[in-house]
Amino acid sequence: MKTREPPIFEHAQEDPNFPDIQHDSAFISDLDLFSPIITESIYVIDVAKNRLDWVQPNDLFLCGYSVEDALHLGYDFYKKVIHPDDLPLWERMRKVVLRYFTDFEENREDVDSFSCTFRLQRKYAFNSHPLSQMVSHRMKPVWAGEELRYFICSVTTSYFKKAGNLCLFYKDGVTCKEYNTKTQRWKRKQIEPLTERESAILMLARQGETTEEIADHLCKGRNTIRNQIKSLFNKLHVHSMQEALDYIDYYPVVDHPRGTHPQTGDEAICKKRRVAITAEQMQHIQQHLDDGKSIRQAAKLEHTEESAIRYWIKKGNIKVIKKKKS
Repeated sequence: MKTREPPIFEHAQEDPNFPDIQHDSAFISDLDLFSPIITESIYVIDVAKNRLDWVQPNDLFLCGYSVEDALHLGYDFYKKVIHPDDLPLWERMRKVVLRYFTDFEENREDVDSFSCTFRLQRKYAFNSHPLSQMVSHRMKPVWAGEELRYFICSVTTSYFKKAGNLCLFYKDGVTCKEYNTKTQRWKRKQIEPLTERESAILMLARQGETTEEIADHLCKGRNTIRNQIKSLFNKLHVHSMQEALDYIDYYPVVDHPRGTHPQTGDEAICKKRRVAITAEQMQHIQQHLDDGKSIRQAAKLEHTEESAIRYWIKKGNIKVIKKKKS
């Protein structure tokens, strides 16, 4: 599930000779135009001139400060908003990212972005101590010829419990590298693509659907969907649906290309059964349900799959009469 990139990222992707932002009024206008509809907090670092060139007026990154404060302070602004305990780690990670292209023989065109996590701190009038908020910080490199010129950065809230988590993501959407701060080494790993079923579950969950509602939408039993959600959590190494949704926002997880991933056994059987169910079987299933038997019981009696019956229920060919509570 590849996260949709804001137009600013697309612009940087398409134009290898990025403009000098400070002196390009057209590009400044584009940034200001798209700023209100971008959910992330966006800002631009001029690597060559060691300064912040543009900052979106979004308080997630500004933490109560103004855009003018951030532009005036430049890199010193990080000292104002990053939690003191995370600031040294952030400085080390920033240097690792800047050094990456000189230390590794890598085709820079394959690199999409870098991401890390740290805590921001914000002050409130009603609280004597600043409150911290863990965020994901994404940096997309932009080149001017052979020179690394800009980082377009986005800041979003994060489910991670600890700061760090420095990763490099490739444009293929299935490969990344994780940086170990102790060994100071990068380790390549594959991001396992989501199946169509997993993508559908996450899409419905993001819309606020419950497990029962997801099962109804996908014509599956509730226990089947619960098991698939559990398997999805194990794949993503998370413990809740909210963490799963946050995870796919942080990692650019992609789907299996349509039609290329293998069907699971129940999907293949379900399609076969849908074609094979006759009008007589429909009548028998309907009679079982009318007699008060469950869908599972009816499926066993007719030697078919629950998912097939649920499919035809959703299509309206089989009716389920809900019992009134006494």
